[in-house]
Amino acid sequence: MNDHITIEPHHSQNPQRIRTFTIHFFHSHHIHVTLTSTPAVVRGWLHKVHPLFVTHIHSRRLVVGLGVQWNPYSASAATLQLCIGHRCLVFQLFHAPRVPRFLRRFLSNTDNTFVGVWNHRDKDMLLNSRHELSVSNLVDVRDVVAATKGWSRSLSMEELTGRILGFKDVEKPERVGRSAWDNYWLSEEQVQYASVDAYLSFSMGKALNVWKWPDLMSF
Repeated sequence: MNDHITIEPHHSQNPQRIRTFTIHFFHSHHIHVTLTSTPAVVRGWLHKVHPLFVTHIHSRRLVVGLGVQWNPYSASAATLQLCIGHRCLVFQLFHAPRVPRFLRRFLSNTDNTFVGVWNHRDKDMLLNSRHELSVSNLVDVRDVVAATKGWSRSLSMEELTGRILGFKDVEKPERVGRSAWDNYWLSEEQVQYASVDAYLSFSMGKALNVWKWPDLMSF
């Protein structure tokens, strides 16, 4: 996908329950990825990440990169990606027997700011998934930069990443985006695609102070 982005799989004693990876992003950034369809693993991931950002949570400044992947023939989310800091979760909704209540509360908490790019369908796709997930306070980076910087809303994720974060030549191959996301054994290429998407959303959201949205409109 990109010479500056590589993925390293880690050994798992129970890969049907959990798979973990490290994505090396432009050499100096390392994204720790958890891939699972197991509710207990999702709950554990949230419980582990939560205390690391308790200050942001209490001050209502928690930014979460959020993305979904789906199959071209479906209007429901097959996966949900969350990224906070350098920790990303890829939750295989299509194969999950249920969703932890902690995740439902986390997604519906209006004190949290969930951010993505070109995400106008994400909320509906999560609601249309077999688990009927509801997410509050979902922000599109394009809306923020259009209001605060006068940039076009037609900018792509790659263009926004270059302008806001300075990462050049980040690629999102269409063939990966349109691949079979309901597969149980997602490929490393799919895991990298989904995780980088959520990580960049988080990073841009943090750089733009999106927790102030829509107060940014008055600046």
